[in-house]
Order: sequence, then C-alpha cells, then structure tokens
Amino acid sequence: MLKQNDKITYTAQSYSNAETVGVVDGYTVFVAGMIVGETATVKVTYVKKNVAYADVVEILQPSQARVAPPCKYYGKCGGCSLMHMSYSEQLKFKTNKVANNLKKLAKLDVNVLPCVPSTLTLGYRNKLSLPVAGRVGNAKIGMYQKGSHLVVNMDDCLLGDKWSQQLTAIFREYLNQNNIPPYNEKNFTGAVRHLVARYVDSQLLVTIVSNGEYTYDLKPLVGKLQKVFPKFGLFVNVNTYKNNVILGKTTRHVYGINQIEGQHFGVKFCLKPDSFFQVNNGVKDTIYQKAKELLNVANTDVLFDCFSGIGILTNALASKDYQTYALEIVPSAVDDANKMKQLNNAPNVTNICGDVNVELPKLTQEHAGKTITMVVDPPRKGLGENICNTILQADVDNIVYISCDSATLARDLSMLSTKYNIAYVEPYDMFPNTDNVETLVWLTK
Repeated sequence: MLKQNDKITYTAQSYSNAETVGVVDGYTVFVAGMIVGETATVKVTYVKKNVAYADVVEILQPSQARVAPPCKYYGKCGGCSLMHMSYSEQLKFKTNKVANNLKKLAKLDVNVLPCVPSTLTLGYRNKLSLPVAGRVGNAKIGMYQKGSHLVVNMDDCLLGDKWSQQLTAIFREYLNQNNIPPYNEKNFTGAVRHLVARYVDSQLLVTIVSNGEYTYDLKPLVGKLQKVFPKFGLFVNVNTYKNNVILGKTTRHVYGINQIEGQHFGVKFCLKPDSFFQVNNGVKDTIYQKAKELLNVANTDVLFDCFSGIGILTNALASKDYQTYALEIVPSAVDDANKMKQLNNAPNVTNICGDVNVELPKLTQEHAGKTITMVVDPPRKGLGENICNTILQADVDNIVYISCDSATLARDLSMLSTKYNIAYVEPYDMFPNTDNVETLVWLTK
C-alpha cells in the first residue's frame, strides 16, 4: 500500500499531458519531468484510492532523449515542462498528445501527422504576461511556480528574446527605486499586478496592470525605456477584480506609440495591447499557409471566419475568388477589423458584429447552394455544445478548425464528427518547451 513520502522505483510507461504514467503495486502513478522508458526513484506526494503522484528523486536509467535544461529556473518555474527532452522527443510527445486526446476523449482513431517544428525553440515569444509580487523595494517579476501562485523572480525567461530580459530588468528597477508596492493577492493590496508586453518588428507595447488607479510617476520608467527601445508605447490597465484574469476592462495610453504596425503573411495589421496575435510569428505563418491551401483544395465559394478578432486570419485567408465573412462578438475588435479591411484594400471581406449562433444560420441560408468553408480559431475553451450544434444545423461543406487545446478540440470533434469526416489533423509546435500544442484540423461533409 502506497503512502505519502514513500520512495519507490518507478518506470515511465506513457505520457499524460506533461506527466508520465506508470503502474506500481497496482497504483497508477503520475510523475512529471521524466521521459517514457526511464526508471527513477520517486517520492510519493499524494495518494487517493488507486492513484498516486510523485516527484523525481533520482533518475536511475536515463533516456537517450534526455538533455540538460538550458534554463536556470527549470524545475522552479511552471512555464516550461518539457525542457528536459530533446527537441525531437518534444515533437513526438506533442504528436502523441493530440492523437491520445482524440482517441481517449472523443473515441476518434484518426491519422495524426507528425508535429510541425518551430524554427526557434527559444526566444520565440512575441508576448509575455508576467505576475508581479514581493514587497516594496524588493519586487519579484517572473512566472508562477508549478501548481502555485508563488512568483519565481526571473531576470531572463528564455522563451522571450533579449527584449524581454531588458524590459524586466528596467521595470523591476523602476518599481524598487520608486518604492512602488507589488500586488499581494492574499489581501488584494499593492499597486502593480502584472507586466504585459508585446514586441513585434522592433516595436514594443508595455502595459502595467494596476490594482486601481495608478498614482505613481511614470516619467522615470519612460526615461529608462527610451534609452533601450527606440519605438515603444506605454499603457496602464486597471484591474481590481479579485480573480486570476490578467487584464481589466479599462486601458489608457500614457506615452509613445499607441499600436504596433506591421505586415506578416502579406497582411498589413495594427496591434493594440489587448489584440489577439499568435505568440510565435514563424509558426503562425506556417499554419495560415496550410489553411490557405485547404481552402483552395475545398474549392471554396464562400468563406466564414468565426471568432475572427481584429481580422488578421480573415485577411490572410481572403481571396478575390470568393466572398469572405468575418464573425466577431466584440464590437471594438470589429471596429479594428474594419480598419484592417481598409488597410489591406479587401473589398471581398465583410465584418459582422454578432453571435455565431445567430449570424451563421443567416449567412448559410443567404448562400445556399454554394460551397461554404468555415474557419474557426476559438479560445482555449473551444467551441462548446451550442456552437457545435449551430454548425451542424448550418450544414457548411468544410470546416478548418485551429485549436490551441487538444482536449477541448477532442470534445468538439466528437460532436462535429457525427456529420463530418476528419480528413486532416496536423499539430504545430507553437509553444516549444511547454506541453501546449496548436492543431489544425480539416473536416469535410
């Protein structure tokens, strides 16, 4: 019988998300930080019925795929869970993760292509959201420890590039030198909750998430940023909610540029601090290219882009050969999408502000008899039962589903597959060194 603090010999037999799974004395044991096939001495941390969790004490038989993690915070910070694996093993892990979720959660035994690698495995993130904690004069900025809300004070996150290291150092120095109190989430006191930043094409947007109105002098911060970043914008976002949501509803521009302007995949865009934009520029363009190819294969007459946001994917997939409709429920995002339509001179694009459940049936009825392709790129929570039912009733011909969570993807595909064939499944490594994976799926009626 296993008990807490027992030390046992454990062999990793399979993966479950970022953890390995093995069986010891009739218990299913989950252990993070290992590779399938490895044997280790592990210490049991939790036991309930026939399930146990344990931490590695010593690797007894290491895998050839094991590497030394390059990050000094690995094991403390909860951000990177796969840094002990070679990159080829990470890709294999992610391919298996998608296949296993589809099989176990949706009972779908489909062919999953090998995970497409990222050109960059470090320094690839164009956005970071870092919690701020600590005390006056000793601010901690970094990532949360795994399974906790304790902030690991970091001066260099390897997933960001040099810009993020420089920004974190500048902001920590600004807080400490000006005696600005970090946020304390236990009693909801302090001034600064998060540092949020995006860096694209040498342009930086910095957002201070403030616990109420920000009353501290920002001139010292502006002065420090000016010395390092020629083109930056500074914002303050107010968030007084007692929850884990990063951004509040109100953001004000303080200094510098008010948006990032650029062109990727042939699409001109403008990004505000809260605009959705994929965090890995290279993988983003690779996914968009594949989606475009699938639209051509599907002989699309009309394209519906749902959850279209500010319209970057919409304009990337739009064509003079078919009419494109973009559906988005957030009015400010639709306003930005209309500006992007003008910026890209896209007369075949129509942006609609509304609920997919309401607007999709209208559009399918209006374009009855045409070959309709629908693109969905929902948030992590996926589509859900209501929208899946709306899609099934709308009877579109093809669906291109871009997912950032293969578990909610599996749930949605279990419903959609009652009417559609899953013709193509390909994972993409949008998030190297983490257990997250982006997946593109093509469904045909």
